[in-house]
Amino acid sequence: MARILILTHEFYPFRGGIGAVAHGLAAGAAEMAHEPIVHAPDYGQDQVISDESLPYRVSRFPGRTCSIVSVDGIARYTLRCLGAIRRIRPDVVHAVDPAAHMALSMLGRLHLIREHFFTVHGTELVRYRSEPFPRLCMGGAFRRVRAVAAVSRAMRDVLIENFPEAAERAFVSYPGIAQEWLVTPAHDPHAWRSRWRVGQDDIAVLTLARRVREKGHDRVIAAIAALPADLRARIVCFIAGDGPTGYARELEQAAAAGDVRLTLLGPVSDRAAIELCDSCDVFAMPSRRTPKRIEGFGIAFLEAGARGLPSITTATGGTREAVRDGETGIVVPEDADTTALARALRTLASQPELRQRLGRNARTFARDFTWARHAAEVYSRFLAALD
Repeated sequence: MARILILTHEFYPFRGGIGAVAHGLAAGAAEMAHEPIVHAPDYGQDQVISDESLPYRVSRFPGRTCSIVSVDGIARYTLRCLGAIRRIRPDVVHAVDPAAHMALSMLGRLHLIREHFFTVHGTELVRYRSEPFPRLCMGGAFRRVRAVAAVSRAMRDVLIENFPEAAERAFVSYPGIAQEWLVTPAHDPHAWRSRWRVGQDDIAVLTLARRVREKGHDRVIAAIAALPADLRARIVCFIAGDGPTGYARELEQAAAAGDVRLTLLGPVSDRAAIELCDSCDVFAMPSRRTPKRIEGFGIAFLEAGARGLPSITTATGGTREAVRDGETGIVVPEDADTTALARALRTLASQPELRQRLGRNARTFARDFTWARHAAEVYSRFLAALD
């Protein structure tokens, strides 16, 4: 049994992919009889779910998210990480978010720690090269780290492209999804669809993600608007997730201009998210790459797939590994225009048998993506690197 310290500045109640990975690794490690401890901020609020209800320890410190371009913020966080390491005395020190990478890099450079490990997600690798302070902090970091887990093959490629010295230390382990997505009995969709005025012959298209431009919500609306009027009238677009109000207004205006039936649901609980997926017909998240962001993998595609939804996405970052084109969904080129996305939507909307077949395949595909499998892959590699 190993004592594993997981360092992250993104964790519950903050909702996001990195926080989900941190929780999944800790839960999976606990299932393996290791002793995981998550070191995370308290976000200045009481927790909606008590940390004591989790199957592992959580060590909270005062604070919120930490910008990786904040010199003072990273300096303070580095000292907090050093304090946690000295207090907890872990066998494995694992940084799963960018601020933690930078903190451990600085501690390693100062010879205050030796053995440590990273998980990389993608976006941070671009910023480590493009922004001065992160570049300074991460100088030599991938020579000092003992091993690096990448969340997809695409992100391992990005890592090696930017930091060739990491090639021998890097491996791929896909994140898992919560067991609830796999085992919760299917909800009856009729009441939900009736409440939201989704007809029996309507097609409900869902995007469940942070409401930010990189996730491509606007592209979904534009694709629906480009469909023939008779088909467009049968499609209802649901967007769930939190994000800037300005972007929300932009989406509403685009929907009104394109005669698209749009409902913005805002943030939803995990249980409500499962009910949403059970009640909709297609999951669409045509992510786009920007100079500062890239889709590392796409846990949301697996969650939707676990509930039997086929996905539509773009071939950006690791999405091609989360969605298998022609098997669990439709993947269009990264630079696909509105016409290509509209064609993919039309295909799934007009072919119920194809939609159902891809949904069944997506459900089967998602079953292998468990926290226990992810934690076993990651920590067996990390512990072997210590021998």
